[in-house]
Amino acid sequence: MDYYYYPFVSDPYAVYTPNVWQSQGADELYLYSMPAIERQPQPVLSNAPAQTSIVLFKELTGYPNYGNPSGNADILYTGNRGTWTFDIQPILLIPGNLTAQLVIRGVLDDHTNVPVANYSARITINGTVAHTGRLPLVHGSPAGQRFNNWRLLTFNVPNLRRNNTVVIQNTSNTGPNDWIAFDWMELRLQPR
Repeated sequence: MDYYYYPFVSDPYAVYTPNVWQSQGADELYLYSMPAIERQPQPVLSNAPAQTSIVLFKELTGYPNYGNPSGNADILYTGNRGTWTFDIQPILLIPGNLTAQLVIRGVLDDHTNVPVANYSARITINGTVAHTGRLPLVHGSPAGQRFNNWRLLTFNVPNLRRNNTVVIQNTSNTGPNDWIAFDWMELRLQPR
């Protein structure tokens, strides 16, 4: 049923539903009836204060095919190490005023014959180890195409700096051609 705003009614939340009979042939007439006026419920809204947040987004584009939606992702094979940086403009960085989280979108390779439990990594942020061991990721699917089952890894950044460095070492107990993919990273900043 379609509802239309009826401008000539004193109730601003009233709507009307037109009742229209349409002809089946060229010789028939159209018949319109008076619209039925119904009361539309008032909206349910919230108006909490706006919160300031800044997100530094880094699209990772080292290898074509697996990322989604860009089609690109960075890949670390077993034993590889990668480094990424996030530079914060000095005007944004007032010491002690910001909290930060690093969010990484990742997935394991599509080698489903290799157990997920064999994949691991050490992730450091500004020299502090944020994670070491198995990653809560799954094998990418569909195999050989852009993966649609990426997972988010989230870490607090306790020592935020003007120049922030993320280092990931693939410490997996897998073959040399097995890998972990990273689609993008975000450094999320919020006032304390």
